[in-house]
Amino acid sequence: MKPIHLFIASLCLLGTACQQPPKESNAQLTKREIMQDFLSGKKHGDYVPAAFFMHFPAGVGRDAVYYHIRHLASSDMDLLKVQFEQHQPNINIETAKDWEQIRPLPRDFYAPTVGVVKEVVNIVGHNTMVLPTIYSPFQVLRMQIGIPAVIRWAKEDPDQVLRALNIYKEALLNFASDCKAAGVDGFFTPTQGGEVIYGEIPDFYEKFIRPFDLEVMTACNTGTHCNILHICDWEGPYDDLARFASYPGQIVNAPNVVAGQPFTPADAEKRFNRIALGGLERKGIITTGTPDEVTAAVKQIIQDNPGRLIIGAECTIDGRTPTANIRAAVRAAHGK
Repeated sequence: MKPIHLFIASLCLLGTACQQPPKESNAQLTKREIMQDFLSGKKHGDYVPAAFFMHFPAGVGRDAVYYHIRHLASSDMDLLKVQFEQHQPNINIETAKDWEQIRPLPRDFYAPTVGVVKEVVNIVGHNTMVLPTIYSPFQVLRMQIGIPAVIRWAKEDPDQVLRALNIYKEALLNFASDCKAAGVDGFFTPTQGGEVIYGEIPDFYEKFIRPFDLEVMTACNTGTHCNILHICDWEGPYDDLARFASYPGQIVNAPNVVAGQPFTPADAEKRFNRIALGGLERKGIITTGTPDEVTAAVKQIIQDNPGRLIIGAECTIDGRTPTANIRAAVRAAHGK
């Protein structure tokens, strides 16, 4: 376990949190100030913000705080997303009675994750915007019982699925409220359930996904100013993104391929009329290339997508991604 002073020392050594620079130079603005300007439509020369997110060895506790701060310090990126790693135990739903294992969660169930959020905000919040991840009710359930069970029971007994989704919705709304009380700037709000694999169930998205997504995301967006709508293709592709166009959020992070065709940040900006986060493939050059190759790729992305862009990947990158590659991507985005 890493003492708190080591977290702060690491940031000071890399110049990302502890300095209080003069305001005359754009290069000396804090990450928070740069992002505030960017969200309001102001750019600083050829500086393009950048952010990459990954899972860490520790989900909660002081080690989790350490890994988040180390990632921010080593990359020099412009936003810090706090991962959501508190998951329900896996259960096997074979009969209707098995659903009784899903019960309302205690009000403080997500307190360990809130604790990570609070400490991260306390350490870097004056310099950098902090966005906790908040899964959708569907994602919580899917991870607990598996996709085949969700599909089966959505057909056979949809009321059981709806009951579970409502239980997790209430817990997530409490989590969002506690994070806002901790002083976060917004949330990273993923959606799943609109992928092609669920198309065999009539009105699946309209019944089990959209209303729960919107209630949680609306709560997250209320009283905050930097929220990322993440359309997650981890479980499979999408044939259309139009259904998500009305979802809230100042930034959209969309798949790189939709309906079998490339979907660029410029496409996302136009479709959603907001800032686009992305450009790189999570399993592509950011993970497999050299720093020079990453630099060239980022410069090409910026050239091809001249609008409102934050350089990143379309989803969480591999935790084994070389730090040098992440740093190279961020430096290239910053025009260095």
